[in-house]
Amino acid sequence: MRPQAYIVQPSKFPRLQPESQPSMSESPPPSPAGPTTPARFTSRIAAVVTAVAAIVFAAELNDKPFVDEYAYITQSYQPDLLLDGKRDDPHWLEFLSFDLVPVPKYMINAAFRATGTPRPTARDALGWYQNTESRWKSRRELIIARLPFVCSAAAGCAAMYLLASLAIDPTIALLAAGMLAINPLYRLHAHRAMSESPCETFLMLALLIGLTAWTRWWSARGRATTAWILWILTGVAAGLSVLAKFNGLLALFTLASWGGLGLLAPHGASPVRRAGLIAGIGLAVAVAAATFLALNPFMTARPGGPLPPAIRSLAEQGPWSRFRFLIDQRRSSSSSQQTMFPHNALVDPIERVKVVVVQGFGRFGLFGAPKSDSTIRYDVQDLGALLWLPLVLAGVIRAIRLGMAQLAANEPPTALALVLWAAVTLAVVTVYIPMAWDRYLLPIQAPLTLLAAIPVREALARVKP
Repeated sequence: MRPQAYIVQPSKFPRLQPESQPSMSESPPPSPAGPTTPARFTSRIAAVVTAVAAIVFAAELNDKPFVDEYAYITQSYQPDLLLDGKRDDPHWLEFLSFDLVPVPKYMINAAFRATGTPRPTARDALGWYQNTESRWKSRRELIIARLPFVCSAAAGCAAMYLLASLAIDPTIALLAAGMLAINPLYRLHAHRAMSESPCETFLMLALLIGLTAWTRWWSARGRATTAWILWILTGVAAGLSVLAKFNGLLALFTLASWGGLGLLAPHGASPVRRAGLIAGIGLAVAVAAATFLALNPFMTARPGGPLPPAIRSLAEQGPWSRFRFLIDQRRSSSSSQQTMFPHNALVDPIERVKVVVVQGFGRFGLFGAPKSDSTIRYDVQDLGALLWLPLVLAGVIRAIRLGMAQLAANEPPTALALVLWAAVTLAVVTVYIPMAWDRYLLPIQAPLTLLAAIPVREALARVKP
């Protein structure tokens, strides 16, 4: 008797022909079992996922503060200038405006405004740089500042659920969202008032909308107007992710890989349709850039009057030069970190690979400890990799098999798109990771969790009640 196969949507995975049926020792192929899940039901489940995840993350709101949180909190006065229409104020070109990304500051500012909490001042922000151990106000202000990040992380779990529902199966999607919510690293950053939570959420939202547009293009269905709207929304979400942290560029890299898959796959698309895919992804990239410019006044501020030399030099530069300045600033910051914390510095490519494999799948994977010690490079904290790594590899193999079945049926190979997301993220993180710190390994957790949910669902399906 064949092992029970997990339930999938018929529009995603075609029934294989009898001669391709596996033997008793092989994993069963996906087979249709019932109608596609209604969109209304899926949206309701997504709302439940958001609520449950928010409760899980809110339980740790009173956790002790992390040092960098107060850098963002004390700089949350800056959005007041934007709201007052002062886009060309000289303060936008000062160190306090470009050292940290703007989205977390906007979120904290909104939380303070909503609760009637007085915002900090530039003096408070400078005070943190003079003494990073300083604390602004009381624990109440810290919790208020953290609230939007809890909501953001919960929305990220919902985006994971919707993305996996679109790409594979609602049951696997629910597992993936739950596994992401209990991932120790994701859960840790879910309540911190920093850039990681919004970056991951907007990144997954961009991929969700982008995959929707991509599948519609592949299937040649829907109105062209709707497709353009989807690509525009993809760009907005990607731009917000980059504004939260430069890791958001992974969304654009992943979209480019999906474009390559669409162009290379032999599914009979006409040159006009292929050009439409290129144009759609190009539009998303352009909108992401426009979003980045519109919501980051540092990129466009043109203050007048007498200015200090450093500010005048920036004021004379265009957006592209300022973007390169930001990149150089991040590189300089990474170099400073490597000098200040040599025990965490990663200057050897081999060490980067080892950290991503051992720590990324170990202490920061699903089976990692709730809190880790970054002063120790490799130890018992990473034993969880012995379980998590094989599980992820099984998910990769299974996703590739599902994707090939989709290709054979001329269906959108959404499972292969997920594999590309994981591959692009792993490659970029491995090449550029500067320090063996948890936040640098957060981007790989979501795609790996989604892939690992596939064999977990299959294992649960074989368990007899």
